[in-house]
Amino acid sequence: MTVSHPPALAPGDIADEFRSSVKTYVAKTPLAGVKILRLTRHVDDRGFFQEIYRAQADHPGSEGLAEFFQDVAVAQINFTIVNAENHIKGLHYHLKQQDIWFCPSPSKAKFVLFDVRKDSPTSGKTQVVVAGDGHDVLVRIPEGVAHGYRPLTNPCALFYIVTRTFDVKDPDEWRIAWDHPAVKDLWEIPNG
Repeated sequence: MTVSHPPALAPGDIADEFRSSVKTYVAKTPLAGVKILRLTRHVDDRGFFQEIYRAQADHPGSEGLAEFFQDVAVAQINFTIVNAENHIKGLHYHLKQQDIWFCPSPSKAKFVLFDVRKDSPTSGKTQVVVAGDGHDVLVRIPEGVAHGYRPLTNPCALFYIVTRTFDVKDPDEWRIAWDHPAVKDLWEIPNG
């Protein structure tokens, strides 16, 4: 049995107000120095257990997490919860510290990263990571990469490690407007 197909349409057959570019499915290139590690959940009938930091690998399967933290000087560990509706924790960057972010389940957040280092191979580029709610990842953010997040659940928790203790006399927090032209369209969630 032969199936006949109607003739294909051409882009010109679509009304002008609905013409758009073809959606792409190419993986985006990560920003230079940004590292993402997918964490393992050990699930049983009681729930799950998950390691989020490891200083050394001492059994098979622990190498990835230990390697992720290999040259990280953990100086401070922080935990925050946002429970305001439609809130964006705006962009900032550091010159002297790295951040490692983790959004614990059942929270979910959209991390927006923006490379502001002028000599970086990804200078001016952006990266988006949706984390939490089962997508259990650590995101390591180097110096000079601006970062912010939009909670996708309410409340939304964020656990993060920094490589320098916060000093109110030298805060090392440089602000960029959340609606900067390079990132303002990234906060929304694309539908399909």
